[in-house]
Amino acid sequence: MRASRDPFDTVNLPGGFGPRRLRTKMLLLFGALMAAYVAASHVFREGLTAKLVPSLLFVAFGLAAVIALSRGLTRPIVQLTRTAERLAGGDLAQRARVSGRDEVGTLARTFNGMLDGLEKSFRDLEDRNRFLEDEAAKRAVQMDKDAAERGRIERELRLARIEIDQLVDKRTEELARANDELHGKVLETRRSEDYLQSTLDRLERALEGTFRALSMTLELRDPYMAGHQQRVSRLAAAIAKEMNLPWEKIEGIRFAGIIHDIGKIAAPVEIMAKPGRLSPTEFLLVKDHPRIGYEMVKDIAFPWPVAHIILQHHERLDGSGYPEGLVGDAILPEARVLAVADVVEALCSLRPYRPALGIEKGLEEVRKGRGLRYDTRAVDACIRLFRESRFSFRAGTESPVLQ
Repeated sequence: MRASRDPFDTVNLPGGFGPRRLRTKMLLLFGALMAAYVAASHVFREGLTAKLVPSLLFVAFGLAAVIALSRGLTRPIVQLTRTAERLAGGDLAQRARVSGRDEVGTLARTFNGMLDGLEKSFRDLEDRNRFLEDEAAKRAVQMDKDAAERGRIERELRLARIEIDQLVDKRTEELARANDELHGKVLETRRSEDYLQSTLDRLERALEGTFRALSMTLELRDPYMAGHQQRVSRLAAAIAKEMNLPWEKIEGIRFAGIIHDIGKIAAPVEIMAKPGRLSPTEFLLVKDHPRIGYEMVKDIAFPWPVAHIILQHHERLDGSGYPEGLVGDAILPEARVLAVADVVEALCSLRPYRPALGIEKGLEEVRKGRGLRYDTRAVDACIRLFRESRFSFRAGTESPVLQ
């Protein structure tokens, strides 16, 4: 039966230097020393037999000492080597035995300290790894939740988009129908507006014709008044345009001018055609024609204050006019314009009590009364029209010349 081999003999130190080879070398060294000792004793031949027994005892004792010494030298190294092998296998709990304070003990302590640091680092890495795994798991769960939420939101958005598209399509159809209806109503409104405008034009022409008929009624009674109201109307309208008055005021001035002397129809023909100076009583009758004209037209629903323009066209800013002696702003702006045009045209025309005095006389009269009896803007506008040759009375026609 084979004897069991010492486990320390299987350990090889770095460089192939193991315990068995170390013991073998020590035994060879001891044997060489004993051979040298025996050889020396033989050479000297002194007491060879007496020294043989002590020599053998010394050899046995040397062999035992060599074996014990080799074991004592190699055991810490073997333990350190085995610990390194187990450490290489992943067992970080292994530690080397510290057998003394020599170099091998220092190496073992250093090796154990390195293992302690390595184990601590490994545990820290394990803790860190577990922490990272937990965080990764939490993040994965959160990412799954986020992905589910995004999916839900995307589904809701798709449904909302579909619903919005449907609403837009429905609203578009409604708007298209409403647009068609509106277009039809617009066309109908335009046709109605065209019809109304045509009717309004006819009514305006009819109204103007009525005004002209009233004016001609007065002219048939007084030949000296022929064309006077028409010329005053056109000059007053031109002055109003020069003053940049609104269209409504211009139209009111034009229509009022056509019949501004309609009240003279109540005065006796003898007074209106009298070639000499009128008596105070006769002049009072003539001065009442603005009021009579007002009474004749005040109940007609004109879109302009025609009745009041007729009533005030002989009023003056300083209160010297008639029939009410109004002052300043109490006189309508339209009546102020008509007053300037009436004075200029009257001085330019023939009257039974005097010859025509000409345009310069008429302009001189309103210039002298500018700001006192006559409106400043109206006088300036009238003078500009004649001085710049943009208005003139053409004999034998009803229309003035605008240039």
